[in-house]
Amino acid sequence: MSEASADLAMEPALATPSEHGPASNVIRLCDLKAEQEAEFYAILVRRSSGRTKQDKPYWSCSFRDRLVTRDAMIWNDHRLFQQAAGWVEGTAFRIHAIGEMNPRFGLQLKIINLRPAVEADEAEGYNFFDLVEPAQRDPLVSWQSVWQMVDKSVDDPFIKQLLVNLAEANRPLLLKMQAASSMHHPYTGGLIEHVWSMTRVASFLADHYSRYYPDLDPPLNRSIIIAAVILHDIGKLRELDYHPVEAKYTKHGYLIGHILLGRDMVREFAQRIPGFPEETLLLLEHAILAHHGTKAFGSPVEPQTIEALIVSKVDDLDAKINVVARELLKERGDDLYTGKLYAFENRRFYRGPRPEPEDTEEFDSN
Repeated sequence: MSEASADLAMEPALATPSEHGPASNVIRLCDLKAEQEAEFYAILVRRSSGRTKQDKPYWSCSFRDRLVTRDAMIWNDHRLFQQAAGWVEGTAFRIHAIGEMNPRFGLQLKIINLRPAVEADEAEGYNFFDLVEPAQRDPLVSWQSVWQMVDKSVDDPFIKQLLVNLAEANRPLLLKMQAASSMHHPYTGGLIEHVWSMTRVASFLADHYSRYYPDLDPPLNRSIIIAAVILHDIGKLRELDYHPVEAKYTKHGYLIGHILLGRDMVREFAQRIPGFPEETLLLLEHAILAHHGTKAFGSPVEPQTIEALIVSKVDDLDAKINVVARELLKERGDDLYTGKLYAFENRRFYRGPRPEPEDTEEFDSN
């Protein structure tokens, strides 16, 4: 713990769990309303410095729980201004604050006090993983399902060996890495969940189009499709640094990007397999390089094989469905629409009206 964090932990203005029993004023950040004063647990996901027009320093911070992110400004005359220099992104805090509605930026936090959350806070309901977005599926279950698909659908021995070697070398990161820093599947286990979902959709399409066009020569290559789906984002392991709250871009991620990093990883591992066919590697590399669909979306090349076309369309569909579904799954209040979604040029999606509660009163026949 930094010196600043240690100072915060000693702050008397914020009660500690040992000073009282479960407190009724400890709420969830997502439940905080405008002009409400309360305590809650939240994770610091961003802290950056800046200067006002009067050249006075300030800190701009963002705190989140599982459902919402709220911003807080720490101006140079705030009592916590000096301590804020020691706040570490990814740290969970117990925060005492007031909700303030900003006409431009929405609900923000006016922080009165905070300190790092400690183990004793668990008596009042604190759980770090209640503050981060969870994967829909257990990563281990997704992993096992992916390998069942490999056994079922990949009959090329060279491709199967490549998948095994890459998986064995990267298993820990593959199980926990986010699929993206913020856009789609941006949570622990998100990458393997994205891959699992894509393998199911891609397998269905491969079966469908193989039957639809049985005279293709050469026939549709299921091994390339499934392998490219599994490996299309393998470069994320070098593009991103895993963090339980929000993955951060590495230097290589900023300067090169996951598409080329992934192609390089595949090429490196393929070269270690004696006799790996050049044509097979070319088709697999192409599907990986083209998976963003268009050059406008970052693909060095656009799909020029049916296999690459299927992979790119499945990737785009699965990513976008995830963005919309996660928004629809958030607590809705009375709004008929979601918030604006950046992935859809700030389009809002229709939720539909709330179902009417069922009448549970027994019918009186008398």
